Amino acid sequence: MSKRPEDIARAAFAEAFGGHPTALGRAPGRVELLGNHTDYNGGLVLAAAIDRSTVVVGRPSAGRTARVRSANLGEADEFSVDVTHPGESPSGTWGRYVRGVTWAIRQDLGPLASGFEAALAGDVPIGAGLSSSASLQAAFALFLAGAGLSASPGGPDPDEVAKLALAQTLRRSENEFVGVASGLLDQFSALFGRAEHAFVLDCRSLDHELLPLGHPAPAIVVCDSKTSRRLADGMYNRRRAECERVVEHFRNLKPDRPIRQLRDVTLEELEDAWGDLDPIGRLRARHILTENDRVVRGAQALRAGDSARFGALMSASHASSRDDFENSSPALDALFEAAEESPGFLGGKLSGAGWAGCTVNLVRAGEAEAFAESVRTGYDLRTGLVPDVHICHAADGATCRAIDET
Repeated sequence: MSKRPEDIARAAFAEAFGGHPTALGRAPGRVELLGNHTDYNGGLVLAAAIDRSTVVVGRPSAGRTARVRSANLGEADEFSVDVTHPGESPSGTWGRYVRGVTWAIRQDLGPLASGFEAALAGDVPIGAGLSSSASLQAAFALFLAGAGLSASPGGPDPDEVAKLALAQTLRRSENEFVGVASGLLDQFSALFGRAEHAFVLDCRSLDHELLPLGHPAPAIVVCDSKTSRRLADGMYNRRRAECERVVEHFRNLKPDRPIRQLRDVTLEELEDAWGDLDPIGRLRARHILTENDRVVRGAQALRAGDSARFGALMSASHASSRDDFENSSPALDALFEAAEESPGFLGGKLSGAGWAGCTVNLVRAGEAEAFAESVRTGYDLRTGLVPDVHICHAADGATCRAIDET
C-alpha cells in the first residue's frame, strides 16, 4: 500500500532537517467538469476539488532563510524569505511556485515572521490537468499560516472572505512571479472545494455556489492519454486572440454598450452577425457561449439530483471543444470514445486546456474500477497506448493544522 503524502513529507523533513515539524498545510487538486476556456472570457465554470493533494510540513527557524525539500523530486531549494522580485527564482517549476507564494504574501500581507524549514509531497499527477501547481501554492500558504509565519488565513475553516483574498494572492503569485497568465479557478478550487460537491464559479463577479453531486456521489475518473501538450505550444494564446477578435467586432458593432469579453455577447447576437464574422473566430465564440449555457444547465441538473443529465452536458462540452474550439486531439477523442463504451459512464470531456493530456469522466458509484479497466483496454486497442487512470472523488478544500508530537 502506498504511503500518504503526509507520511512522505514528514519522512523527508526528518531526513533533511532532523526533529519534528510543527505545522502542516494540505490542499487538493481539481477537475473542471464544465466551462472549458470560459474563465478568461469572463464566463462560468463548474469544477470540483479531488482527493489527490499536496502536503507541506515544516517549522519556523531562526534568521530569514527558507529551506525547502521536495520529496517527490528529491530536490531542495534555499532562499531569503524577503525575496523581492521574480528574478530571484530557480529554474525548477516547484521552486518558483514556493518562492512566488512567499513573495506574494509579503507583497499583500507583510513580511514573514522568520525563516522556516519545510518539506512537501503530493499525489496530484503533474501535467495531468489536475492543477498540481495551485495545490502546491495553497498547501504552502496554509502551512505558513499554520506555523504562525504569515497573516494569511489559516485554520480548518477560514471564512469565505479570507479564502477569496488568499486565492487572489495566490493567483497574483502565479501571474506576476511564475509568469503564467492563469485565471482564478485553480486557486479557488483548492480553497473552496467540499467533499461530495462541485461548485459553480462566476469568473467575473466571483459569485459561487456549492452543488451536491449526489448520495452516493459519482466517481470522478481522470484518464491520461500519455500525450504531451508541448505539441500544442502557443495554441492557448492563439485561442485567446481568436476570442478577442470577436469581442472587438462587437465593440465596433455596438459602441453604445460596454463589451469587455465574450460574456457580454449573447448567442442570438452571435448568430445574427454570423456571416460578418471571421469563420474561425465565430466557431470559437459559439463554443464559449454555449459552454456558459451548459454550466447554467449543469448547475440546474445537480440541484435536481440528475447526474445523468449533468453527464450528458459534459459529453456535449467535449463535442463542442472538438468541433468548434478545436482543442481536442485524436488521442483525447479516442479516450472519450473508449469511455463512452465503458460501464458506469455518465459523461466525459477533455480536461483543462486540451490538445493533449487528460479526459475527466463522471462514473456511477461502484463501477469506477470496471470503467477504468474497460477504458484501458479500449484506448489500447485504438492507439496502442495504455492510459493512466486515476479514480478520484470530490474532496474538501485546503486546511492547516498544528502537529502535536507528544
